[in-house]
Amino acid sequence: MSSKPHSTNFRPEIPKRPLEIPTRGSANRPSTPVSNNEGKKLTVGRDIRLSGEIGSCDILVVEGHVEAQINDCQRIEICDGGTFVGTVTVDEAEISGKFQGELNAHRVSILGTAEIQGSINYGSMQVASGAQIKGTLDYVESIDDPALRQAPSAAITIPRKSDDS
Repeated sequence: MSSKPHSTNFRPEIPKRPLEIPTRGSANRPSTPVSNNEGKKLTVGRDIRLSGEIGSCDILVVEGHVEAQINDCQRIEICDGGTFVGTVTVDEAEISGKFQGELNAHRVSILGTAEIQGSINYGSMQVASGAQIKGTLDYVESIDDPALRQAPSAAITIPRKSDDS
């Protein structure tokens, strides 16, 4: 064997990256936007209190205590242990915690741990056994969307009012 090193023409291709020069306020930020499949989501965590007006969010998750007026949001989720006081207008609401106020929604799901006091204007609604509701429920035909209705389940489904009754 020869003691001469092997000579090859192999040169690895190393992709070139653009030079990133930090600017004021850019520390610890990703250089490319992070994709978020959930859209604009606001979560109010346990032991957090928030009050005011909330708008332009796709999903509001309430695990703490929120006193607010909600506009221009797609969905609200009030978790078991969470409390919401105020007025809400959304496409979809899921309540397993405490709600006090006025809710206007296309579709409402009330889980067994929910405690509701106030008025609910709905297009379709499901109420699970064990939920407590004090107030008024009003079916509003203009916000009913048959495409949003789900197949019957073990929950109580409140039918819309018929003209015959």
